[in-house]
Formats: sequence, structure tokens, C-alpha cells
Amino acid sequence: MVIGSDLATLVKQAVDIVEVVGQVVPLRRAGSRHVGLCPFHHEKTPSFYIDSSSQMYHCFGCGAGGDVLSFVMKHQNFSFVDAIQYLADRYHINLPKKEPLNPESARIAEAFKSEQEQLYKVMELATDFFSRQLHLPEIGKPARDYLHKRALPPALVEAERLGYSLPQWDGLLKHLQGCKIDLDLGTKAGLLARSSRDQARSYDRFRNRVIFPIRDERRRVVAFGGRILTSEAQDEPKYLNSPENPVFHKGRMLYQFARAQEACRQVRQVVLVEGYMDLLAFHAQGFHRVVATLGTALTPHQVRLLARHVDEVVLAYDGDEAGERAMLRALPLFLQEELAVSCIRFPEQMDPDDFLRTKGLAAFEELVQRREDLGAYAIRKGLENWDGTMTGKAKVLSELQPICQSTRQPVLKAEYLRLIADRLSVSETVIRRQLQHEAHHPNRPQAAPRPPAPLGFAQSYSLEENILRMMIQHPDMIGKVKESGALGCFQETGLKSIAEVVTQTTYPPDGEFRPSAVHDRLLESELKECFTRLLLDPFDLSDPPLQLQDWLDAVLKRGRKQRWLDLREALRQAEQSGDPVQIRKLLAEIQGLNVSQKRPADTRDHV
Repeated sequence: MVIGSDLATLVKQAVDIVEVVGQVVPLRRAGSRHVGLCPFHHEKTPSFYIDSSSQMYHCFGCGAGGDVLSFVMKHQNFSFVDAIQYLADRYHINLPKKEPLNPESARIAEAFKSEQEQLYKVMELATDFFSRQLHLPEIGKPARDYLHKRALPPALVEAERLGYSLPQWDGLLKHLQGCKIDLDLGTKAGLLARSSRDQARSYDRFRNRVIFPIRDERRRVVAFGGRILTSEAQDEPKYLNSPENPVFHKGRMLYQFARAQEACRQVRQVVLVEGYMDLLAFHAQGFHRVVATLGTALTPHQVRLLARHVDEVVLAYDGDEAGERAMLRALPLFLQEELAVSCIRFPEQMDPDDFLRTKGLAAFEELVQRREDLGAYAIRKGLENWDGTMTGKAKVLSELQPICQSTRQPVLKAEYLRLIADRLSVSETVIRRQLQHEAHHPNRPQAAPRPPAPLGFAQSYSLEENILRMMIQHPDMIGKVKESGALGCFQETGLKSIAEVVTQTTYPPDGEFRPSAVHDRLLESELKECFTRLLLDPFDLSDPPLQLQDWLDAVLKRGRKQRWLDLREALRQAEQSGDPVQIRKLLAEIQGLNVSQKRPADTRDHV
């Protein structure tokens, strides 16, 4: 069968465009977007923008734009089918049976699959090696003592196949050589590292550490985490994780996700922690609805992964200031995905492991019962910074504006505004106006840099572009535009085609507007690129509804004027041909048009 839109949607939902593009060009965060140098043309000033919420990109330099599939097609020179297959293989997405690829693409896919199988094999060899070292009577004693001290039962240690890496520099290296494994493969797997002084020499990456195997959703070992066992090691991180490799992408995976997925099938709630030991402390208590990040800050893809399986995430980060900062940094990701997120705060700056070992699981479940919505918690913490002055109110609102702006759900936004209004003794109407002012103020510190003006487009956009951009960036206005009849007066056929597709796509209040759905329905590449430009181009308006009405009135007025001119020309031709029936019909239409415009018109001169 030919790969169609359903499979394309499957791939796009599973792949993060920021990660795909980030492997090609360096990106930096700019507000809610990412910016970098365009990979499709030479430039010194970044004009390539990616919007993670819509999963779209656009270059304001060369005009290229689209979704992750169009990016791969353009960058790799792939067909649509090959781009889907490439991403499916790269990110382990199971696709239904499909038509075979062309010979070159098939060769690339087969080589990639072969490399994956070899990596899985070497990971299993390493897992067995580390596990055996842990259970050796004398050699593994330091690691066993540490695990005993952390109250991990032997059965759990065995079930998770925890291990131990010796302090020596070549223990695993020699083992892999004995198994006839190419050291280049061990390096690609992240088990070995090259000497900075002599690239021909390799050494073990993990040394003197308790080893935690990391598994993918199919429970295959794809990487390792290691906790150092001595405090005397200099310049060594406490926790060391495998580098990314063709089967391990730390920003796309969560520790123990497969186990948690099973536990969440009935109770669609999961606990999110930051460390391996914190998670295993829950497993030691028989609690498996828990996952952990892999040594990095929480990523949008990880949140989307959770959103497909749970309805709520409970953050159980360390009780210190660092844990609180990490929680608050994660809030925008959950708001963007509209995934409910709450938090619990451990007493006395405890971490989850300490709390569970001293207080027990029942005490933790009581904390869960008293959990607080993370957005409300962030609002409350922000309001604590108010110094009691009038100036201080504006400052606090400026700091809270990103949270309120990112909140899409009306119930949540209303609750946040109520909390702010109660604390600052200001009406919710005034709060809304101030937040709107902060969102559109050109000099606000948090504002993302405005993309450069697109080549080939005027600085002042047409009325039709303004209306279409309003529909795309403010979907709640689509219904108003549709009811006005202004689309029938659009003169630029490309903009009119895009606008018609926009109005045919689900939009508020009946559903959620999805830019990707519009992009997929546009057939011509020029229209797709125009759409992504209008989607990603900043559009700061002081009063969107009022300005939209002005534009609609102007387009309708222009349309009536053009119709009047067309009727006059038709009337002239009817008079020349001597067609009295047509003349009467045109005169009646002209008269009706003049009445609707409420302006006097003398048509006697036309008879």
C-alpha cells in the first residue's frame, strides 16, 4: 500500500521538529520559538524560525517553510514516502506494511537497521558484564553496599539488572574485544570513549559507578546511567549518562516509561521525578506509576509522550530551591500541551528517596492527595514578590504574563486571573488589560526577536494578508471572518485559497485549530510556504477584534466598489448591444447596491 496521510500524521505526532532540525543546524530559543541559520541558503543573520507548538518552520530569508516531513524532503532530497520511512526508522516508529523504497533509500534503511541491531547486541553484552561485576563476591561489594544503604531490595536489583563498572579504564573494553566486538561500535554505543591525546586509544566511559540500564518502550537496553561511588574523584560528575546514539535519544525517552505505561492504564496519572534512585525508591515500595528524566531538563517531546498515556502528571522533584526552579521551568511545556500538571513539595528539603525511606509510601500518597496545580503554585510564588507598591503590581504582572499567555484552557486561565486579582486587589478586567498590554508591548524584556522582513514582500501587508494572518494566529476570529463574507472579496487568489482551507478546518469554539491540518490540505508548495510565513510572523495588535473589524469593513467596501465598477462596465456593454432586458436587470442591481451602501446614486446618465 502507498503511505498516505494517516501514516504521515502518525510520524509527525511522534517526531519533534525542533530535534530533527537541531541535528542539522544549531538552534537557540527565542521566546516560544527556536531560531537558527537557514540550512537551505547561505546567511549570516539567523532568519530560520521554528514554532514547536505547531511543529512548523519558516525561513524569512529564502521563503522555505513547512512541517518536519517537508524539511526532511528538502534537506535530504527525499520523496514524501522516503521521508516518512526515514523518520520512522530514525525514531523507531512502527509503520504498517508499505510499498518498497527506491534502491538507494532501501540501501540506507537496511544499513541503518543493521546498525541498530548491532547496537542492541552490544548493549546486552554490556548489561550482562556490568551485572556480573556487581555480583562478584569481593569486586562488587562497594556497589552492593551502596545499594543496600539506599534500601534497594536484592530482588529489585536483580529485576532491573543493575550493575557495577570497575574503577579500571579497560574492563569493559577487554570484555568487548573478547566477544569480537569492533571497538568503533562500542564507541558509537557510548560505552567507550576516545583518548583526547591519541584518537587510536579507547577507554571505558563508565568507571567505578553503579550502573542503571535504560530501556526503550520495547524494553530493549539502549543506554546506561552511572552513579559514582567515591567522593574523591575530581572533575567527575555524580551521575554520568550515555551520549546519544542511533537508538538512544535522551530528550525523547523517559526512564522506566514502559513499566509506568502498564501501571497507568487504569489510573491515568503518573509521577515524574528527576533521578534514577528516586524512581527506584518508588519501585522498592511497590509503586510503579513513576518515570524519570534522563539527566536533562524536561523536553516538549517527553511531555507529548506522557500526554498520549496519562491525563495528569504529578511532579515530585527535590524539595530544595533547585527542584523548585526545575518544576517552574517545566510549566510552559505542560500548558502548551494542555496536559494537567500538579506538584508536591517535600518537607525539610527532602528528595523523594529520602522521604520514602523515612516516611513511607502512605505518607507520599497523602502528599499526592494535597497536591497543588503547578500553574497556581507558580502564580502564588510570583505574587510573593510583590512589594506592596503600585509600581510593584505592574512588575509582578509582567513576570506572570508568560504563564497566563501560555494557558490555553479557559477554566485554568480564569482561576489564575482570580488568584492574581485577589492578591493585588485589582479587578480581573484590569488584570486582563494589563496582561494584554504586556503581551503586545514592543519593548518587553521577554519578547522574542522579530524575524527579518521576508524577501519579495512589502513591509506593509495587504488587507487580505492581515485578515488571513489574524485567522491563523487568532483562530477564535475565524468564525467572524467567515460570517462577514469578506473572503468572497479577496482579490489575491493564493491568499483566498489559503483562507478557504482555514475556514474549512476545525476552529474554536467547536474544536481546536491545528495549523498542521491546514498545511496538509494545501496542495501547492508556494501556498504552504506562504501559510508558514503568516503563521510564524509576529503580529502584535493592541485590540485584535477592533482591528479585524476595520480590515473586514475595508475589504467589503473595496469589494462593493469593484462590483459597482463591474456592473457599470456590464451596463455599458448591454447598452452597446441594445439588450433592454439585461439593461433593466443591471440597473436594478446597481440601484440595490447603492441602497445597501446608503449613498445616493443617479443612474439616469447610464440609460
